[in-house]
Amino acid sequence: MLTFWNNLRYGVRQLIREPVFSSLAILALTLSIGANTAIFSMVNGILLRPLSYRHPEQLYLVREIVPMMGKMSGSWPANLTDFAIWQRATHSFEGIAVAEPFPMNLTSSGEPREVDGARVSANLFEILGVSSWLGRTFAAGEDLPGRDHLVVLTHAFWRDEFHSDPAFVGKNITLNGEPYEVIGVLPESFRFPTGEQLGQRVQFGPHVDFFKPMGLDPNKFGLLGNFRLAAIARLKPGVKPNQALADLNVVQAQIAAEAGNDMHRQVELHAELTSLESEIIGSSRRGLLLLLASVGAVLLIVCVNLASLLLARASKRMREAAIRISLGASRARLIGQMLAETLPLSFLGGIFGVVAAYLGLHWLIRAAPLDLPRLDEVHIDARVLLFAFAVSLLTGILFGLMPAWRCAHAHLPPLIKSGGTTATVDRSATFLRQTLIGIEVGLTAVLLILAGTLTASLFRVLNVEKGFAVDGIITAEVSLPLQKYVQPSDRVRFYEQVRSAVRGLPAVQDAAWVSKLPLEGQAFIMVINVPGVAQRDYENLMANYRYASPGYFQSLGIPLLQGRLFDESDKDKKDKNVAVISKTVARRVWPKDDPIGRQFHPGSNDTPLVEVIGVVGDVRTAGLEQPPLSLVYVPYWQLEMPGKASLVVRTSSERLGSLGPDVRRTIHNVDADAAVTSIRSMNQIVCRPPLPDVAGSSV
Repeated sequence: MLTFWNNLRYGVRQLIREPVFSSLAILALTLSIGANTAIFSMVNGILLRPLSYRHPEQLYLVREIVPMMGKMSGSWPANLTDFAIWQRATHSFEGIAVAEPFPMNLTSSGEPREVDGARVSANLFEILGVSSWLGRTFAAGEDLPGRDHLVVLTHAFWRDEFHSDPAFVGKNITLNGEPYEVIGVLPESFRFPTGEQLGQRVQFGPHVDFFKPMGLDPNKFGLLGNFRLAAIARLKPGVKPNQALADLNVVQAQIAAEAGNDMHRQVELHAELTSLESEIIGSSRRGLLLLLASVGAVLLIVCVNLASLLLARASKRMREAAIRISLGASRARLIGQMLAETLPLSFLGGIFGVVAAYLGLHWLIRAAPLDLPRLDEVHIDARVLLFAFAVSLLTGILFGLMPAWRCAHAHLPPLIKSGGTTATVDRSATFLRQTLIGIEVGLTAVLLILAGTLTASLFRVLNVEKGFAVDGIITAEVSLPLQKYVQPSDRVRFYEQVRSAVRGLPAVQDAAWVSKLPLEGQAFIMVINVPGVAQRDYENLMANYRYASPGYFQSLGIPLLQGRLFDESDKDKKDKNVAVISKTVARRVWPKDDPIGRQFHPGSNDTPLVEVIGVVGDVRTAGLEQPPLSLVYVPYWQLEMPGKASLVVRTSSERLGSLGPDVRRTIHNVDADAAVTSIRSMNQIVCRPPLPDVAGSSV
């Protein structure tokens, strides 16, 4: 230890004698170690830290596979009736719970606003292994109809909205105009999966504020269709996933047989089990590891640079090293002394790097993609500090070992006889420097190729044919209090009044409503049921339905390819329902025929026939990198227009920034209880689309 401290003091004195070199080296190490520490913090919080549930390795997502729907659809979320059967008939699970996104309008105080919630089975928290922090969670039977006016709040929502008042448990809040009793508050550490973490067709908002019981009767839903619930199952101890899947598929076969009897045809139904942890992490693992490798390569480049500089400086100390060896110093002792000069540099760089990582981590989280999971769990903890220490130690050894080895293996006689302090550079020193330069060039080339590939990919995505206009368009998402708009005609009346009022605003060129904007994911998925055509190919007959008002295509710049668009005159034709289809639908459903004038049922045979009156261009639905999906547009007075829709307003680019408050005020003039959940331009949606949600799907 005495030798170590002597070497360390000597090394520090050597660094103080060269302040410019030392400062630049510490700065380079601070930036590179700080970047590695910040990225590792994200890797640690997202990939390495276990989920905050009891024995998370036993938790699995259950999905349903319906082969007749085609390969395009893949697996589906759970059906409520099927879920009820699973609970009774399976034997491999401790239990199965379901949840679905269920935003509601909070009208207890101030301006009405939409809060993100989840409608869940009563046993959800039991399955996850989570207890309440205040009050209680749901009891058995409280998810039955008529007993579901209860809510459990997340800790963050209780803190921000109700000022952490413990007496608030037991009181009522007003959601969608109805009273709900607050029965509990969840722990601060509880995290519920958000975004696409429970699957592409069940996406919760960026956070969940409350949970309410399901309150639905499973007997009112069919065995097929309405696949909209995320099902979370906990395996019994000792049960393997393949055993549980076999058990589940036996039950699925029984359900399929019963469904086939109802449909008078043979039906197949399978199940799929996916680890909850792997589903939450998803594709983010590859991106985060790639990012960590990239900043690691930058750190290696810094190490190579510093090693090259130290190797050049080592030539000035070759005679000193030779004299020390001749006086009895071992080569190991000499290497230790030389490393004592580099370790202070790396540890100072590590200390400042941790500070830089702490300051930069907040910016990194804000700039991260919206669909990156568990961002709120990312922070600097003991594991991250240990990583920073290890990286600092390894860095000091890496860039100091080669110069130290070079000095310790100097050829003694010529150096001792030389009168100067330096020695002529020999071939080995030249080879070492050339090797370091080659390594640095190679690492830099790899990073440049990677950056070029990602940049080219981003350029292709941003310049892909979107199918709609972007400039001069602003959107407003509105959520209606459903207790005031029970009848579809009431909702249509509200939408018509708002559209008429907004079109009267200065500089507004046109305005229209749509149930789901482009790039906001799949929703309202139903079959195009063509009379007289055997539904043998559900893949080609599945489509995303959009409820739109007249003027929607003109407002968003979606081109008409064939036929005509629906307008106000179609509303007066009570005996004729119409639809406009996308180019993909026309190609898949009527590949050899003219689709204009063709008729189909939207969904089951019980729905009225709809006549195709026009074909429009394809629109990117699931994302810019995804191919266009099949879309069917129907007038919003024709089917049940949902209580949540988006207003599309076309204006001049100069007025785009100032139009938002006018649109919000106009909507509230029509109904003060309507919640305007967001106002965004189409440019914002294209550059940073929101996490999509699914309002439900049926066959």
